[in-house]
Amino acid sequence: MKALFPLSLLCLAFTLKAETKASNADQSLEEVAAKRWSEMNSERIAGSANGQPITLSEVRQQVAPFVKEIREKSKSDDEFNKIVDDIANETLKSAADRQLVIAEFKNSSGIIPSSYIDAEIEDTIRRDFNGNRNRFIATLRAQGITPLAYRKIVEDRIIFDYMVEQVRRSAKQVGPGKIQEYFTKHQTEFTYKDSVQLRQITITEGAAEAVSEVAGKVQALSEALKNPEKLPGFIAKYKIKGLSSKPNPTFAEIAVAVSSDDFASRGGDAGWKNLEDLNERVATAIRNLKDGEISEPIQFTVEGGKSVWFILKREGFKAAGPATLDDPQILTEVEERVRAESMKQAVATWLTELRSKNHVEIR
Repeated sequence: MKALFPLSLLCLAFTLKAETKASNADQSLEEVAAKRWSEMNSERIAGSANGQPITLSEVRQQVAPFVKEIREKSKSDDEFNKIVDDIANETLKSAADRQLVIAEFKNSSGIIPSSYIDAEIEDTIRRDFNGNRNRFIATLRAQGITPLAYRKIVEDRIIFDYMVEQVRRSAKQVGPGKIQEYFTKHQTEFTYKDSVQLRQITITEGAAEAVSEVAGKVQALSEALKNPEKLPGFIAKYKIKGLSSKPNPTFAEIAVAVSSDDFASRGGDAGWKNLEDLNERVATAIRNLKDGEISEPIQFTVEGGKSVWFILKREGFKAAGPATLDDPQILTEVEERVRAESMKQAVATWLTELRSKNHVEIR
């Protein structure tokens, strides 16, 4: 594989300096502009993979969406050109790899059913163009792409994604040894902060309700949760639906019936939370509870002047310190990291093997 050289013509396609160089002193501005226009719009072969050419316009098309952001963040033309060149070089490498993968698929007599390509195109028209085929065709035309060429692009993308997924799938299984090895090497990244497992019930002031009325109801609910013998009376007084047939409803069952937040359907289960991430008043209330205990109502005023109350139940506590693989959440996170690394390495190794047995030229 030949060494990669900066795609200087690509930079010329994105930057036209206002100043005229000393070497251009004898040329008119029109002549300089004409020369740069020619350079900017020139076409050439930027590289090839296994005999398949990769044109400068293909690379430019991939880099173009990032140019505006790069220009805004660049402090000088030189910095801008360097960043564009770096991205262009990586794009060219990726394009070469893509050509090799597609060739590998075709050499193995692989065939993508035309129905797959049709479905992908129809999905794009439906999703990105609201089903308007004429607008889709007009967009292709504006980009200088024919429908047939676009179909080829879609086919190549399907092939590439399929081939890469086959390699990734083969590396998805990770054994206990790799998990333990990764955990040992990165143990400092897996530590606990003081955290709590909690459930919550959220009561929001209604449009036609007085604050004092809702506050009284919330206080009565808190007392009933702490003293279960009071629950039947609370349920009857406030006509709580779905609980009348349950003599001793749990905190979770009551949350489903009365809570107004996103956790209600899960019985108020908010999961494990780092104490430092919680509101100071909430964190203080939780710290003062023991596991299984229920807080007093905590009232906040939200946008529009309405009030919202939270009743919290602490279900577990973890002190700050090193984590272990005995924790299911830690084990799952380590497994996911090891699996991701394994799949990434498998794809990289596979692409290296493809490059080694094919001719790749970057000009």
